[in-house]
Amino acid sequence: MLRFNLLARLVASAGALLGAAAITAQQPATPVPGAGLDLINERCGSCHTTNQVFAANKTAAEWPGLVQAMIDRGAELSPEEQKVVSDYVVAHVASDRKDAGGAGH
Repeated sequence: MLRFNLLARLVASAGALLGAAAITAQQPATPVPGAGLDLINERCGSCHTTNQVFAANKTAAEWPGLVQAMIDRGAELSPEEQKVVSDYVVAHVASDRKDAGGAGH
């Protein structure tokens, strides 16, 4: 019985550690400041959390289309602002960017 309790505690501890690691891995890095981030915070956050933007697993080729799709759904961005947001997410959020170690790097 003692061995079972010890094993149960070990398994529970390992599960807790793995869960904590998964939660930490999901936390976005601090985003790079700039006009694109300002627009994301101002315009994108009205429909969903900005964390969703930084957690989206989109490539540089996919981001401009996604930004356009959000405009088609009601996001209010001028053509100039659309370019700023698209350029920002391609440079700092795209999953295939050169420094893809995490959002904001």
